[in-house]
Amino acid sequence: METKLVIGGVEVENPVFFAPLAGVSIAAVRRLFRRLGAALTHTEMISSAGLLYAGTKTWRMTECTDGERPLVLQLFTGDADSLCRSAERCLQSRSYAAFSINMACPMPKVHKKGAGSRLLQDPDVAFAMVRELKKFGLPVWPKIRKIVPDGREYRLDTLQFAEGLLAAGADNVTIHGRTPQQRYEGKADKSEVVRAARRFEGRITASGDVYAPRDVAFYLDNGCAAVLCARGAIADPFMVVQSLRVLGYNTRMSDGEPSLEERAEILIGFADDLYRLHGERVALVLLRRFLAGFFRGKAGTAEFKRTLASAKDWDSAYRILCDWRSYFERGFM
Repeated sequence: METKLVIGGVEVENPVFFAPLAGVSIAAVRRLFRRLGAALTHTEMISSAGLLYAGTKTWRMTECTDGERPLVLQLFTGDADSLCRSAERCLQSRSYAAFSINMACPMPKVHKKGAGSRLLQDPDVAFAMVRELKKFGLPVWPKIRKIVPDGREYRLDTLQFAEGLLAAGADNVTIHGRTPQQRYEGKADKSEVVRAARRFEGRITASGDVYAPRDVAFYLDNGCAAVLCARGAIADPFMVVQSLRVLGYNTRMSDGEPSLEERAEILIGFADDLYRLHGERVALVLLRRFLAGFFRGKAGTAEFKRTLASAKDWDSAYRILCDWRSYFERGFM
């Protein structure tokens, strides 16, 4: 299947996207998931205040390297003014496929700033953010969570809030099926996401409990325009490849189960990107985090992971990585 899609005003190869994940969705990781076939990636959520008042570290989070476009820039803040000023600053030297506004993060340090899921309690502010950000000419994709009205803090339900965002000019709304109170615990309410997708045809991206190709297919079969892969893709990066095959899309890998050689080749390329783009500390942390997922279910993975965890520096870690064959049984080759 080669037909291009237009989702939320952005032309993409398929409806499988990589999500904005704090501390994870950095350039090397985005490049990895583009190589595996994800049609689009997001930056991690970036503070508008940090872009306006902080230093180089926050600014570097907005960079886009070759091999990761189309890229969506996700910003978080509690007001339309700082949102627009930070977006304008980014556009002076960067280009993106779309803007995402984080209205979903439930963490207290974000919530207390009036940002993230706190905006679900302030629909007027949230809708104003969309209207103002649209003035820059890029598609706007707010991300929200399931909302259960209580007559006090939460006045609108999920569909009412999504409708308000779309009426304000949002091109696509991503809905995560957990409430702010759940944070990242319990199950995502997929039926709530599907309800919105059926109501607002072609304008809803699904998020929540995407751990296998069947989860991707479920959302798409029930009306969602696209699906965000997040924690499930970290646990098994090749889930993206498998999902695309189930959906009938061509992939950039050989048919069937990826061989150990293919997995190792992609992992080493990922490691090279991590070190080159982000330095030793970040490279070691994320390489250890992703390693088990690359060889999920393969005999020898646990020993490989333990040995890599013992590496004290990048040179040692890279030698262990390049010696991957010694950790696996010949029968899996």
